[in-house]
Amino acid sequence: MKRSLSLSLLATAGNNPMLVRTDLRQLDGQSFDVVVIGAGIQGAALAREAAVRGMSSLLLEARDVAVGTSSRSSRLVHGGLRYLRHGHLALVREALHERERLLRLAPHLVRPLPMLMPFYEDSGVSRWQMRLGTWLYSKLAGGSTLPKPRALSASAAADAFPGLRTNGLRSAIEFYDARTQDARLTLANVVAAVEAGCQFANHATVQSVDHRGLCVLDGVHGVEVHVQTQNVINAAGPAVDRLRRACSVQGEDLVRLSRGSHVVLPARAGELALAAFLPDERIQFVIPHDGGTLCGTTDVDDELPQDETAPPTKDLDYLQSALGYLLAEPPKRRDVQFAYAGWRALPQVSGPAGALNREAFVVTEAIAGGAMHTVVGGKLTTHRAFAERTVAGLFGVTGPSPTRTEALPGGAGPREVDDPLWWRHGSRVQQIRSLVLERLELAEQLCPHRPFAVAELVHAVRNEGAVTFADVMLRRLTHVLGPCVETVCLQAAHAWFVGERLWPVDENCVDAIASVRRQVHEVTGDLQAWQEAGA
Repeated sequence: MKRSLSLSLLATAGNNPMLVRTDLRQLDGQSFDVVVIGAGIQGAALAREAAVRGMSSLLLEARDVAVGTSSRSSRLVHGGLRYLRHGHLALVREALHERERLLRLAPHLVRPLPMLMPFYEDSGVSRWQMRLGTWLYSKLAGGSTLPKPRALSASAAADAFPGLRTNGLRSAIEFYDARTQDARLTLANVVAAVEAGCQFANHATVQSVDHRGLCVLDGVHGVEVHVQTQNVINAAGPAVDRLRRACSVQGEDLVRLSRGSHVVLPARAGELALAAFLPDERIQFVIPHDGGTLCGTTDVDDELPQDETAPPTKDLDYLQSALGYLLAEPPKRRDVQFAYAGWRALPQVSGPAGALNREAFVVTEAIAGGAMHTVVGGKLTTHRAFAERTVAGLFGVTGPSPTRTEALPGGAGPREVDDPLWWRHGSRVQQIRSLVLERLELAEQLCPHRPFAVAELVHAVRNEGAVTFADVMLRRLTHVLGPCVETVCLQAAHAWFVGERLWPVDENCVDAIASVRRQVHEVTGDLQAWQEAGA
């Protein structure tokens, strides 16, 4: 028997704007001030910035919102102590100030995170170097609302983080950063862009450009349309060079790719995370999330010829070894419940991937009918500041951006911190409550293995731009363990999806479920085979 969720669903509801995909057939032949390609965090922020600055804008995405790197990060909103080690002070300062802004303007999506940095006899960094670093980190943050760092003895560190390896532990530092749900943060930026006037279409692939404009394949209806603009912003992340070649741009590749893999272990009690430098000087995170513990990352050069794949076994082996260095009881392979890898688009320069500056910049090149502005690099934390700076530079707008003080969707209004729904939707939880007032059965839990209400699936289809069944299950009902893939759960969810879908896709239940499972496998790989190989 399905359980009913929080009674807060039955509270007084209100109406809010919503995100609906534009029918591309209606845009054929239309002209825009700017077309942004790629609905990851950078493209979403750029589309939002252009729209709030009064430009006619269109955001196109070949697959879905946050389908790539922007749903495969370490899910931290932080300055980056490792960047401080490499002298990138301006980037760290900007990131810390943006962290504070996001804590204020998206409190349901970005929350404070206490972090423990332990020091061992063979740690890859000096204790004194990192004490100085965290002090500078705090100074660069300016008037942050987060607590100041403090030094801990070895015994105090072990008490603070049960399960920490104590053999060789010398001391630790406790400091604060913030964590987020990266896909939901990206989606919030897309919603904000649309509410500011931007047109949006996912499942829309830019194939080429000629005198008629950008040729876009509508993946829903299988037709080609043409849209015109003199300014294309290429925010396709790891695929920026592929898009340049599709649009007949000559020249060497602009980016090199670095792979960052993560694994998810069972949930642990408490809010305290680990951030530790290993003997090889790479940093590893152990971050508590609702329902699981996110661990990573790697930083390995890896040229990706097509779309993202699953983490290779050598990354899983490395992460298991790294966690064995940090934890008193090394995790067993069977403890890994989920895994993924993201590819970062870094500047095409020499040097170790981990030491390269993450500060994004734009390269402008001529294409038929105008110019393509390609985004190189970028950090999740600094997406808004980069968008403000880029739009101002490309289009000559002046004055501070409204995005400096305008809350992201769900970020305004009362903070209902005791309601799990608020942490997913913020003040937009009123939209969920409106649905429940229409049909009380929408308050039921969609699946016993994940915390979502049926109303959240309906909301994803009606109000969050989801087109396919996989859009809903993987990138709207986001969970640290990924979607539930139990047959009976997927069948029940699909029945609701079919009753609400806005587009002629995924009517067949068997095929729709197969697509979800295929995409989950593309993210995680064959974890069972890896686990059995080490048994």
